[in-house]
Amino acid sequence: MDNSAQIQSLVSHLGITVDQATDYFTDGLAQVLDYTNRDKPIGNMAVYAKKLAVIAYNRNGTEGNTARVEGGITEDFEVGIPLEIRHSLAKYRIANTGELYETS
Repeated sequence: MDNSAQIQSLVSHLGITVDQATDYFTDGLAQVLDYTNRDKPIGNMAVYAKKLAVIAYNRNGTEGNTARVEGGITEDFEVGIPLEIRHSLAKYRIANTGELYETS
């Protein structure tokens, strides 16, 4: 999947500059790669990075909040990668093995 197409989609969908879209997408891609324990994206992973970029854009100004109340309306924020995206990324995950220690 072409990253520049995902970035251009963010530009047109969110009405932001290419630099802003690139920053959001790069951060989303880093989250996806960290979650999947991979070094480079495969398959449709760029789509999920774009979804995370949109979420990050929408959360702009509310960083660090888990919930807020305004005018009697409560808004809760999901922390980390949303469950829907985690389920979709599960097929791309690589098992992370720890070191084995010899006990003598």
